[in-house]
Amino acid sequence: MFGFFKRKKAGEEDPLSDLKTVSRWMQGLPAGDIYTAQEQVVQSLIQFNHAGLALSKERLQVLMHLDEQAREMQYSLCMQYLRNPRMSKVIESRLWTAIHAFYWEITRGYHAFLMDFVGHPGGSKLQSSIPLLTARALRGFADIFKWRYFRYERIEDKLWQRLHNIYRIAEFDGFHNTRFKLYPSDAKPSSCMEEYVQALLLSPLGAGSLTPKQMEMVDFWLDNWSEFIPLEERFEANRHFFYVDTAKGQSLKPVREDLASEPTFRYLNTERLMEYLQQTERSLKAGTPAATLGLGEDFRLPEGYDLLYHVSNEWSPAQDRERRGSPRHPAEGRCEVVRDLVGICTRLRTEEEIASGTIPNQQLSPEEILDIKLYGFVTERTKSGISQRQAGSRDLSSEQWPMHDRSDTGLGILLKTEDSEWVRVGKLITLRVDPAQGWIVGVIRRITRLQDDQRKIGVQTLNAAPVAVHIEQHEASPTLSYAVDGTDYSMQPPGDALIFPKLPGDNLIILEGSRYAHGRQYRLHDLDGFRLIRLENVRDKGDGWLLAVYSQLT
Repeated sequence: MFGFFKRKKAGEEDPLSDLKTVSRWMQGLPAGDIYTAQEQVVQSLIQFNHAGLALSKERLQVLMHLDEQAREMQYSLCMQYLRNPRMSKVIESRLWTAIHAFYWEITRGYHAFLMDFVGHPGGSKLQSSIPLLTARALRGFADIFKWRYFRYERIEDKLWQRLHNIYRIAEFDGFHNTRFKLYPSDAKPSSCMEEYVQALLLSPLGAGSLTPKQMEMVDFWLDNWSEFIPLEERFEANRHFFYVDTAKGQSLKPVREDLASEPTFRYLNTERLMEYLQQTERSLKAGTPAATLGLGEDFRLPEGYDLLYHVSNEWSPAQDRERRGSPRHPAEGRCEVVRDLVGICTRLRTEEEIASGTIPNQQLSPEEILDIKLYGFVTERTKSGISQRQAGSRDLSSEQWPMHDRSDTGLGILLKTEDSEWVRVGKLITLRVDPAQGWIVGVIRRITRLQDDQRKIGVQTLNAAPVAVHIEQHEASPTLSYAVDGTDYSMQPPGDALIFPKLPGDNLIILEGSRYAHGRQYRLHDLDGFRLIRLENVRDKGDGWLLAVYSQLT
């Protein structure tokens, strides 16, 4: 994938030998191909880190200069990754690897200089650069952690320990609260404490329940919010609700009643942060633009409220957090799974056509029809000469997932890491545990990587039978749409949707997100004919789909 360990040719100049050389080399990188340019930067960083040369002040200047000059390219690659959530697995892997490799190698370089300084503090010429070097190393580890959260990976204990050790350097030398700009392009100054706290606060959100774009948005918020949360050495039970043990390779932990304080513990008080979050929500409801509140240009309502609520819940004291409403129970067996709105609608219609005998030229016995409804295929027990031409052309494909636990509102699934690579938070699926009970709709809410090369998939279910329908726009509507690709969706061809006729309460419909606009009218076609509906408020939104309330007009 990358030629990171390519050897230099004989006589080839080391691009990172001195400041003048690295500046000239950076100017010669391919300007029109950011990916290739950053690949060459990473290759040079690996050679720099493996060179075995003395960690001098001059070499540190080279590393810092390269870091500063490559930041714009790194930012462009990050935005390309975050703005294309539906890229192919191959492209996603290449892009993620390129981004993570840069953060890893630049942080590895800073860490090496810091460890050399710790080993030789008296004779080091790096003393004046140590605060900046420490702060950049802390941010580098935080970036590594965040990009691993994007892939639902667990952070190794040794990496947490390195982060803690770096912060202890700042505390020991007394510059942990000193504020300065880490990079010339930074909008505001920061400190080692703020960088460290930001990494700690992001860790509870890395449990696999947020999309990369949501995680990035929260990280952007923390650029401003981490200053509200001082890290303190002395424990006060009425103020501190989270702590971190800097002597162990662990992330942020909630304070327990039986916690025995240790000198290596550091404590967080999130009261000011929670007050700010509540004030932010009140301001949004009063009509204040999100950008002026520090929420960023990409913040959108109403789903933005859900994200604010989620982070508020994660950072609240343990007694104030929302508890699981429905307990889990161990479950055995497998469930059948079909993914994405189009695939789900196709499967439901196919089974309906088979069951009703409306497939052209269909010649199936009642036993064969029952088998297809229950199992998706004709079993050997009832197979009676059915031809591939008659039923083989119908799409009855699905996946079989092993269950781990179950509750009234969801399922826990165990999958091997290499299985179902399309799985990500926010994916719409339909599943059935018992073929005789029919399909239910689910949304993947959480993904956790386990140590034994498995993933724990948390699925929230809507326990009502879905019905596949067609929707056709009734009239052009100038109202706001969820379309993000610049396409004109004022009038669209008919599309797929799901409704839930037997679900009590509001009428709910799942449709493509690009088709939604508040007040937009559609002709809804089902087995009973057609009716006119109007879309109302949004209830939920995920990868390529949107759940909305609708009212029936005719």
